[in-house]
Amino acid sequence: MIHRSRSANGKPELWLENDHWWLYAVHPEFAALYARFHQRNRQHLHMAMTQVPELETTEHWVAELPERASTMEAGQAVHLVGFAKSDDSGEIGCLNSYWSIEHGDFQACTISFMLDASLEGRGLMHAAAAAAVREVMSRYHLHRVMATHLPENLRSAKLLRRLGFVVEGYARDFVILNGKWRDNVLLSLLKE
Repeated sequence: MIHRSRSANGKPELWLENDHWWLYAVHPEFAALYARFHQRNRQHLHMAMTQVPELETTEHWVAELPERASTMEAGQAVHLVGFAKSDDSGEIGCLNSYWSIEHGDFQACTISFMLDASLEGRGLMHAAAAAAVREVMSRYHLHRVMATHLPENLRSAKLLRRLGFVVEGYARDFVILNGKWRDNVLLSLLKE
C-alpha cells in the first residue's frame, strides 16, 4: 500500500508499506533514532560512508533532517526511514535515499541504502529497496537510477545486481571515504 499525501498533522508520513517494512518519509521526529542507528552501526557502515562523531548525536540530526524533508517536499530527493515489521524495538532498521532527482534531459537520481547490522542476511534490504526504487522511478518519471559501491563491498554489489542494476564502469579515486580516496564500481538501473 502506498501513501502519497503529506501528513496534515505534522506527524511522520507512511510513504510505502509492504510485507516486511513500514517506510516513512524522513521527519525531524526521527532525530534521536537516526543518532542511535549510527551509534549501533558505526563499524558496520565503514564501507558506506565516512564515520564522523556528529552522526551519532541527536543534535546533528535535529539540524539535518528538516533539510532532507525540504528536499523531499521540493521533489529533489526521497529519504525513506524503514521500520522492520519483524522488529518491535521501534528502532530504525534501514535508510533508503534517492538523491539529486533531476528532470529534463537527464531524468535520473542516485540511490543509497543502509541496513542495521542486526537485520543482515534475511533479504530485508532487498524487500525495502525493490519496492521503493520502482515507486520512485514511477512517481518522479525517472529513466535511470544510479548507484556506486566499493569494489570489496560484496553485499552491496549482490543487492544492486539483484535489484536489476547493471555495472557500467569503474571510477578511480571516486570518493573520499574515511579520509582516503576510494575507487567505486558504477551501476545503473534503467526504466523498462
